Amino acid sequence: MKPVSHVGVSLITGVVTFFTTRAILPSVACFLAGWLIDVDHIWDFYKNGCRGFSIKRFGHAMDTGKIKKAYFYLHSYELLLILTALCFITHFNYLLSFTTLGLAIHVFCDQLYNPVHSLTYFLTYRMLNDYKPEIIFRPTLYKQKGRKKA
Repeated sequence: MKPVSHVGVSLITGVVTFFTTRAILPSVACFLAGWLIDVDHIWDFYKNGCRGFSIKRFGHAMDTGKIKKAYFYLHSYELLLILTALCFITHFNYLLSFTTLGLAIHVFCDQLYNPVHSLTYFLTYRMLNDYKPEIIFRPTLYKQKGRKKA
């Protein structure tokens, strides 16, 4: 999903959270977690030797194959599992629970709307495939963008 879409979905989630809980802090946590998770793309951008981050430059780097390794560490079902376990351990702390909800909605939307394999959002899958975008993302993405498979 594009960042603007994540902001929209996160805003809706935050508003619904507010009307459900009648508390501002959980709704802000849910909203922020729902789109700030994308900061891991900045790491990917610089880790791959690109400079001068912007959303447009990041998209271009992905489209042209300059991103040789796709880490996106925060986009991870393992992280969601850990956060969910922490929710149980803390007896569903408001802030932690709604932060986890925001993160989960982001990852699930990415899973549904991005051209990725079903295992892409498992960090272990990305690690086992050496973070290679041509393995992590669906091959049709590379054909559409004119990329060659490595």
